[in-house]
Amino acid sequence: MTILHLVGYCAIALAFCFFVLSLACGLYYLAELVEEYTVYTKKVIKAMTVAVAAVHVLLLFDRLPFLQIAFSLFCHGVYSMNLKTFPFINLTSLPFLSSCVLVFVDHFVWFRYFTKHYRPFMDIAAFFGICVWLIPFTYFISLSANDNSLPMSDPTAGDFAPSQNKKGLLKTLLRFVGIKGQEPVFPTTQTFEPSSASSYTPGPSVGMASAVRSHYIPNMQNRKAL
Repeated sequence: MTILHLVGYCAIALAFCFFVLSLACGLYYLAELVEEYTVYTKKVIKAMTVAVAAVHVLLLFDRLPFLQIAFSLFCHGVYSMNLKTFPFINLTSLPFLSSCVLVFVDHFVWFRYFTKHYRPFMDIAAFFGICVWLIPFTYFISLSANDNSLPMSDPTAGDFAPSQNKKGLLKTLLRFVGIKGQEPVFPTTQTFEPSSASSYTPGPSVGMASAVRSHYIPNMQNRKAL
């Protein structure tokens, strides 16, 4: 049984490694999507914020405390202030710094509540994942678009710009641990210099065509004379 237990532990460790690797690849892919489609990402974040706020209101009917829910709604209101300059989120701005502080305060407030009031573990995990950490984590992924979007006259034109030189915060962290994406390869255009007339040598097909013309042109002239 000892060897079987060791095999089981090795299988658990291997499954955990595969899970972490899959999660990192998924985050890298999400960061790529955010960089390519910043305008649509802003709309998605706004819709997600409204949906999470609606869930908070519905939780009042589940007898969750009003003060904690009001504080969470206030936190999400502060998070949404970052959308005014999205995707150009200044890491030293007041909304961003306030969001970084409030996300941990909100987590501590709800953690303290659930330690005193019993709820099933599945309900607690779902609440923290959706109502506490979903929107801040989305903003964290969106930070990868901060230094990669250039101001243009058309706000939707940045969604289709090539991203061969894009490096964001999340992608930099993933590359640090060894997760790399496929870099786009752009074809190089080859320039052809026109050859000079002196170096041009007609092929056999050109010579045959000139011979046919020289044969038929005199015949046409004779017919016109007749």
